[in-house]
Amino acid sequence: MYARQRRQPVIKANPKFYVFIGIIAAAVIAIVYFVTNVNTATVEMGEIRFEEDVAVVVVRDEQVITAENYGRANYLVAEGERVEADTPVADVYKWAYNDKVMNELTEKQKTIEQYQENERQDNDDQQLVEIQNSITAKAAEIRGLINNNSGDLLAAERELQGLMDQKREYLKETVEVDAKLEEYYDEEAQLQERVDGWREVRVAPQAGVVSYYFDGAEQVLNANNLQQITIADVDAILQGTTSPEETVEQTQEPLFRLVNNFKWYLMVRKDEPMIEYANETEYEVGFANYLDRQYSGTVVGHIAEDTDYIYVIEILEDIGELLNTRRTDAKLGTKFEGLKVPSEALRESDGVTGVDVLVDGKKTFVPVIVKVVSEGSAIVEPLDVTSGLTTGSEVAL
Repeated sequence: MYARQRRQPVIKANPKFYVFIGIIAAAVIAIVYFVTNVNTATVEMGEIRFEEDVAVVVVRDEQVITAENYGRANYLVAEGERVEADTPVADVYKWAYNDKVMNELTEKQKTIEQYQENERQDNDDQQLVEIQNSITAKAAEIRGLINNNSGDLLAAERELQGLMDQKREYLKETVEVDAKLEEYYDEEAQLQERVDGWREVRVAPQAGVVSYYFDGAEQVLNANNLQQITIADVDAILQGTTSPEETVEQTQEPLFRLVNNFKWYLMVRKDEPMIEYANETEYEVGFANYLDRQYSGTVVGHIAEDTDYIYVIEILEDIGELLNTRRTDAKLGTKFEGLKVPSEALRESDGVTGVDVLVDGKKTFVPVIVKVVSEGSAIVEPLDVTSGLTTGSEVAL
């Protein structure tokens, strides 16, 4: 007889077991996918244009030349004229100055001139005729400038005075001196000495452009004072509320400004830090009221107070028509060039901005300087040139 075999029991798995295994498998697959399949972008060389219209405050490299309280000033240089060092700019007359004495001097010089002309031996002196004709023509020109309220009146008056001095010297050299003329010369010399005693000639301490326009902010908003300028100083100008207070001795009065026309600054006000205004960034600068001229400027620093900022742009070109401008509207533009990445590739690690560069499937965090972000892209520069972030690199998104 054969022995009876026992049948092995059949074990059936619970359907919930397969669901659990499926979930585990899906999770593993998802993890593997996300680890091995990272969205990336290829780094390329590119450029991004940045432009904006802003209100700016102009800060000049200038000196305010003052004089002790004076009674009268005779300006020798026209507004906006460039002069060299030691050029006479103004004759300043003290408070004791007396117009009566100056008028007596002028009348005495006229008397001398009439006497000399009457005593001349040669009534057909062609040189004297030419000088007189020039004086007559220049006087007519000045009358026209006054009537039309245009032109360089000061320069014309200076030229007329030069012609009159030329005539006076010519007559003195060609007319023989008699007792009466000698008496007139002595009286003229005495009057001239009194006038010269009241007069002080003020010269330009160095080369620059002369201006007689003052807005009261020359001492505070000055290139020599850049480190001390506050946001309140700039806001006062931008808002048109008041000029920053400056301290000038009461006994001194401003006489003229001497401006370094080849070095000046623009103050750009911002309510937040702007990476586009990093130091050494170069800008093209145009002004709303001076459309025929464009300047080049460089960001040289900034002033920060809490969350408020002022960025300083230095311009080393002739200031031209902006000589007396304190506030104006400007259009600033620049082009940032370099490594271009999607802006979503940027991230922070321990307070440092950078991108994750993929090498052999592994991510390496590379710190960068962000120059500009616009419309989903950024121009960046690696802090370490050997970091591996270069054209053709892959960065994680």
